[in-house]
Amino acid sequence: NVTALRFFTVYGPRGRPDMAPFIFVDRISRGVAIDKYGDGSSSRDYTYISDIVDGVIRALDRPHRYEVINLGKGSGTKLNDFIQIIETHTGKKAKINRKPDQPGDVPYTCANVTKAHVLLGYESKVPIEQGLRWTVEWYNETFLKSSKRPGVSRVVK
Repeated sequence: NVTALRFFTVYGPRGRPDMAPFIFVDRISRGVAIDKYGDGSSSRDYTYISDIVDGVIRALDRPHRYEVINLGKGSGTKLNDFIQIIETHTGKKAKINRKPDQPGDVPYTCANVTKAHVLLGYESKVPIEQGLRWTVEWYNETFLKSSKRPGVSRVVK
């Protein structure tokens, strides 16, 4: 039995430091410019880590002969909205380096989670506003309050 799970732009506490959610929270919090490619209308299916964990656990309890199942929020968030939400929760205005669209980048990605709902009973529960608030709170507690320690004040280039 094989079940393959496809994750869509996972973010949250202890998230990958090379992904946009962490980079943007880090840089906006520190007043460092972020790179914004295109006009900000591109959209991604940002999925909070607890929703992914819920989907993984549900998949463990339901063995299937062979399935590929998407785990995501099931709806996209525009880049401009994503940046604005981070600005709201950090209390800081983003400094933005505007860049042209990256070659080969698609304008919209979104998980079709119908199969996950039917086979696993999966449903994303954390809205982007809440997930980013929790992510900023974690970042503040983990990095900003300990920024006096050597090597912590510069998390990402």
